[in-house]
Amino acid sequence: MSDSVDLWLEDLHRGKIGLTVRLRECLAASTSPFQRLAVYDTHALGRIMVVGGEISFSESDEATYSELLVHPGLAAHPDPKRILILGGGDGGAARECLRDPRVQRVVVVEIDREVVELSSRFFPTAGNALRDPRVSLVIDDAHRWLKASEERFDLIITDACSLLNPASDAFQEDPFHQAVFGRLAPGGIMVSPLGSPLLDPHGCREVLDAVRQVGDPRVYLMAVPTRPGGLWAIACAGAADPVAVPATKPWHDGLRCWHPSLQPALFTLPRHIVKALGI
Repeated sequence: MSDSVDLWLEDLHRGKIGLTVRLRECLAASTSPFQRLAVYDTHALGRIMVVGGEISFSESDEATYSELLVHPGLAAHPDPKRILILGGGDGGAARECLRDPRVQRVVVVEIDREVVELSSRFFPTAGNALRDPRVSLVIDDAHRWLKASEERFDLIITDACSLLNPASDAFQEDPFHQAVFGRLAPGGIMVSPLGSPLLDPHGCREVLDAVRQVGDPRVYLMAVPTRPGGLWAIACAGAADPVAVPATKPWHDGLRCWHPSLQPALFTLPRHIVKALGI
């Protein structure tokens, strides 16, 4: 495709603010039973996956997002053997969990097989992690799977899966967040994205209130250019103190962003974010 052709993708947050990305070409497009999906090559972000009209992840910041979603909670747990990822069909979060030699089993529950297939095809550095023998990939609705499962996990990560899901709750006896909490092992840690504290502080506070049922959550921030507002808040809740983590390990050397010395800084919040989240 010639660079003289101007093709743009517009990703809007509630129709009020958004991100525009100049495209090179469309690499794939499909409609699954759940949503529309597409993969584009872009001028600024490399390849991106668009799910339901929103940018799900990009080559430029996938590693940063996945590392900061996984490693703060993973490092805080003294012995994380069993990990559950709700969502995560792109494979990035699973890849980061597998870096830690203490991890023995990772269960990824993804509702849309098409997300898995597109990621494996166009984002192999993330998608190939789902082929690791330590990973069990489950294609199912997370709420339904949680209700049927009795397995407990040391770390649960909600990746691209909202902890508060009114649509799912309407068809289930127990709220989704309670089903998630029920799968935590004693001493377990839960990591859940809250959203944009700048654009949606009310929504962040609602999720944070639900997380408080696990324990006193600590909140940290990550900068993600492809997320609305560019700044994302994450809650980490459990018995362990997420700020005090061990010194660097050899496998940390391969990370792009996260390192143990960064951990305390992540949980040090600016005053306006503290006020917005009511913490």
